[in-house]
Amino acid sequence: MKTFDISDVRKYTKMLDPSANFDGAYTFCYDETNNIRKFYLRESDFNSTFTDNFVLGGLVYQGAAPDVQSLIDSFKLQKSVKEVKFKHIAKGGFIECLSSQKLKLFFEYIASNGLYIHYSSLNILYWSIVDIVDSAVELSEVSQQLGPQFANTMKNDLYKLARIEIDSMISLFRKYGYPNIKKNEVLSFIEDMSDLFTDYLDDVEFHFGLESLRQILKEAKKKDSLPFVMDADDFVLINDFSQFYLRPVYMFKNSQHIFDNEESIVKLLSEYKIMYDSKELNNFVFVDSESNQLIQLSDVLVGLIGKLYSYVNTNNRVQIHSDFCSLSQIQRDNIDLLLWLIDRSRDKNIGFLRSTDAYEEMSKIEVIRACRIESHA
Repeated sequence: MKTFDISDVRKYTKMLDPSANFDGAYTFCYDETNNIRKFYLRESDFNSTFTDNFVLGGLVYQGAAPDVQSLIDSFKLQKSVKEVKFKHIAKGGFIECLSSQKLKLFFEYIASNGLYIHYSSLNILYWSIVDIVDSAVELSEVSQQLGPQFANTMKNDLYKLARIEIDSMISLFRKYGYPNIKKNEVLSFIEDMSDLFTDYLDDVEFHFGLESLRQILKEAKKKDSLPFVMDADDFVLINDFSQFYLRPVYMFKNSQHIFDNEESIVKLLSEYKIMYDSKELNNFVFVDSESNQLIQLSDVLVGLIGKLYSYVNTNNRVQIHSDFCSLSQIQRDNIDLLLWLIDRSRDKNIGFLRSTDAYEEMSKIEVIRACRIESHA
């Protein structure tokens, strides 16, 4: 068992996000989607679709648990259905899901019954490559002084390049056993990766981020080091998602966390002994989703959020604008309700919502918002 003292990491995180209320007492209900357990390289591709974000989240409330039986009854599901799942509420891609009348009932109930939404969304490809940038920044004092926005710009442009040159990036990673670059191969890895930048350096969209990264990687070449992509397992980009389950538990230490009794998650969290002020933190439980309706409804929420990010990751801004300017009335109602619930939950506590993603993808959500503003004008 790994002992994990959360005092320092919690203090540091609160300093970075001072507007979030991590000390409040809430009850968080969880489910997840796209939990692929591990993300790794095969011979010529990944073991899973990299355009599907891992999403952990659900419903959150303060005080007594609300009685949601009336909502579940309103779905009018077949009597053989033992528990509500996202597939019972909406089907198809994100745009198709917005056509669901049951989804509208779900949103309206949350909006009027003191419930909020929470989620953590992870772009697995982005998460798999940002350590290259962090390694370069770690070795560059000038870059460290320029702050996180500078680093995030480089991460964003590297991600955009990876999306365009995904086959070349996979070949590069296979060649060097990424993320386990050997010390004697750091120089050639950086040179081969920098070669991928060449055709994009004169493009205004890429120039600042890629040229900046190319320059600070020179420090890494001098030191034969990329500290965060060495001494790991060959080809294993994400070993597990344990930190994304642990984070809300220790950040919201005064809250209760209710997880679906999923075997792999139980095993992951059982490996940690979470300590704070020399006391073990025991603020999470596992329950059978069949016996907990709020966990079932959390499956609906994260299922839809997962669809949203898959849609965003696989469509450009022009297509998104076109799609959201030609919605049916029920689709318009549902996207408006979803965006309103996101804003309402963020206003309640900005700590409820977290996205680990590239600017490139997150900015597309603003395209959706802009389309909805246009339609109301």
